[in-house]
Amino acid sequence: MSLLVFSIRNSFRKKTVAALAVLGVAFGCALVTFLFSVTVGMERRAESTFNNLSGQITITQKGSMFGGLFQGVGSSSIPESYIDIIKDVPHVKNVAGQCTAILRPAGATLVAPLFGYETSGTGANKFPSQNIIEGAAPVNDDEIVIGKSLWEYLAATGISYEIGGAYTFEVPGGASEARILKVTGIYRTGNELQDGSAVATERLVRDIGHLQPGRLSAISAQASSMEYIEEAVQEIERRLERRTPGVQVVVPRELLLPLKNILHILEQFFAAISLAAVAAGSLLIMVVMLLSVIERQCEFGILKALGWTPYNIAFMVMVESITLSIIGAVIGVALGYGGLTAVKSYLSIDIGTLGLTVVAMVVACGALAGMAGGVYPAWRANRATPAEVMRGV
Repeated sequence: MSLLVFSIRNSFRKKTVAALAVLGVAFGCALVTFLFSVTVGMERRAESTFNNLSGQITITQKGSMFGGLFQGVGSSSIPESYIDIIKDVPHVKNVAGQCTAILRPAGATLVAPLFGYETSGTGANKFPSQNIIEGAAPVNDDEIVIGKSLWEYLAATGISYEIGGAYTFEVPGGASEARILKVTGIYRTGNELQDGSAVATERLVRDIGHLQPGRLSAISAQASSMEYIEEAVQEIERRLERRTPGVQVVVPRELLLPLKNILHILEQFFAAISLAAVAAGSLLIMVVMLLSVIERQCEFGILKALGWTPYNIAFMVMVESITLSIIGAVIGVALGYGGLTAVKSYLSIDIGTLGLTVVAMVVACGALAGMAGGVYPAWRANRATPAEVMRGV
């Protein structure tokens, strides 16, 4: 039998010691798995939103709420004729008008943007049916679809919508009114701003937002390349600067930079907690293995008397530590995944993603914890000599 196989088998000779070491690493790795998964999930959603907004330009009336981030929600309107002016700007493509309004789900404290799209034709503002993940696109003027993020948030606050059900929505304003609207589906675009909204036919949005024919809430355009986006923005501003009403031209990606910085700080915080969990796991396995080594001084002395070298004994202790740590890491990944699934199910929010990268990182952390935890016990094991053992006896 090789030394490696013997060392692996010997890891489980003392079941209580092995169980304590495995559980210590497992709980630490479970926390790391959960936090890493949440961090990766947040990072992917943020990157998806930023990529979706790359090169996008939004034109709204000057003074629009949220700096025009929600395409004119809550602002006055601009003439539809501005579209023709913007279409002629170099390095600009996919110019489309946007109608928006605001809805408040009954019983909720938040208000959500409501975007209007054409339900027929092939225009740039045609509803993107390929983004529907459940149900179907709205057809009639009393139907809406809910963004995935908005649906998750409402579910987390106790407001659940079923596809095909009719629900009450409030229209904020001076004379607040209520509408009964049918939820026909759920959509996801990867853009958190759009996925936190609702979508309906353009006719319904115009009616709710009191938007007259020939007027738009906003105009959206796409720069042909990120290289030309500043040039395009300046040219649009120049061509519309003498127009009434005045406009503001914004790049939503830039407005989200402060939020991205906050997300980066949050990721660093999660990373610090993860490192603390790894350190705690390493310390626990070091203590457990050290206690085991102290109890096994007689065993090590006998092994040396039988011809084992200090290297053999140190190797055995290190293999035992790493073996127990890797087993603990695998159990920790399972526990972390279970916790993540339970939280996602309870909150109805997709807060994290557990991929192969996260699993590999956690198992690697477990192996490193075992290696770090076994260094001192292995060194301590080398101090046992046959003479010391005999004197102890």
